[in-house]
Amino acid sequence: MIRDYKSLKAEYEDLHIQNVSADTSGMPKGGGNGRMVENLALRQLPADDQKVYDAVNRAVEITQLLPDGDLKIALIRFVYWGQGHRRVEDAPLVLPISRRTAIRWHGDFVRLVGKCYGFEVGTYEPKICDTMVK
Repeated sequence: MIRDYKSLKAEYEDLHIQNVSADTSGMPKGGGNGRMVENLALRQLPADDQKVYDAVNRAVEITQLLPDGDLKIALIRFVYWGQGHRRVEDAPLVLPISRRTAIRWHGDFVRLVGKCYGFEVGTYEPKICDTMVK
C-alpha cells in the first residue's frame, strides 16, 4: 500500500484538476455543467484504490504531527517513494538517524498505515494515533 501511494496520489490529483481552458468546440454540454466544483469534489479513485490512498494519506498526516515528523516522512520517502529499491537499513547514510531508529520509525509507520486501513494492529504504541484515527 505504501509503495503504491505515490502513483495513487498522482492519479487522485489528476482527477481533481479543474479544467480552466475555454471550450471552443461550440458543442452543447449535457446537464450538470454548471456544477463544476461539486463534480470535481465527487471524483474518486476506484473504491479499493481510494481506501489505500486514504489510509496512507492519513498516516502521513498523523506522522507529520509527531515529534520529528518531517524526518520520519523523509525516511518513508527514502524507502518507498525514491528512485529504485532502497532498504530501511540504508537510511542512515542520507538521514541523520541511527539504523535502529530507522527500523523503529519504519515499523511504526507501517503499523499506522495498517491501523488507518482498518486492520487490527496489536503492537502499535503511540497514543496520539488512537485518537486521530477513527
